[in-house]
Amino acid sequence: MNQTKFVVAGALAILGAAVFSGRLSESAPSATDESSAAVGGTLRIGVDSAEPAYYKVDGVTKGFDYQMARSVAEGMGAEPEFVEMDFNELFPALRAGKIDMIGAQVTKTAEQEREFDFSAPYFVTYVSFLAPKGSPVRTRRDVDGKNIAVVEGTVQERYLEEQYRDVNVIEAPNADEAVRSMGRGEADAFFYGAPYAEPIIRSAPIALTEPIVYQAEDAPIGFVVREGDERKEQIDGVIEDMVLSGEWMKIKTDYFETAPLSEVFREKGV
Repeated sequence: MNQTKFVVAGALAILGAAVFSGRLSESAPSATDESSAAVGGTLRIGVDSAEPAYYKVDGVTKGFDYQMARSVAEGMGAEPEFVEMDFNELFPALRAGKIDMIGAQVTKTAEQEREFDFSAPYFVTYVSFLAPKGSPVRTRRDVDGKNIAVVEGTVQERYLEEQYRDVNVIEAPNADEAVRSMGRGEADAFFYGAPYAEPIIRSAPIALTEPIVYQAEDAPIGFVVREGDERKEQIDGVIEDMVLSGEWMKIKTDYFETAPLSEVFREKGV
């Protein structure tokens, strides 16, 4: 049976909490004018810092979510401003008007839709189990009765509790600590967003097996804005244009070349 209680930490997301953390800039103004982006103002985008969604190499910002969010802002005629923070800070910041939009691999869920608005999908959710070398966890069926680490507040925590009844959930504040919990022998595996698996394997202080990957059903990823924000229609329009023009496919290929193309995008003409 699960040993922990599911905590909604402001948001559920595929690809989950960041390996590295940031903080809101206290000097930045609050994003209270919902029309600012539409008239050429600044669109403040909350992100968590984790490869391949949002990261920096030699001072140059890269990432799938970074490229998508930047293109969306520019398509709206706005100047994008990226605000780095821990994943569990994103929804409180959006709720408080400190950012305009979340762009951090957030999976659309019914719970979050009751409070926030999600854009049209710009990706879909892939999840994975990571385990130490020599672990008996080699398939999804092997996790029964095991201690499984998750990042608190992510969609993986909810999936684990809903789909795997006979597991012990080990909550961690971020992916780095989840990996450390395996190194300490506290967790047998780590359930997390599949797009982050390879960077985690490369940087982990312990040797890990190849990820056990599968696509979550009916779990689109979208940008998140406050409920009733009129800019959602603009965001949706720019995403549609990016898909139809081939720009979305180029960005997807740059970061997720081997990920199979979801029916969500085949239906849109990709």
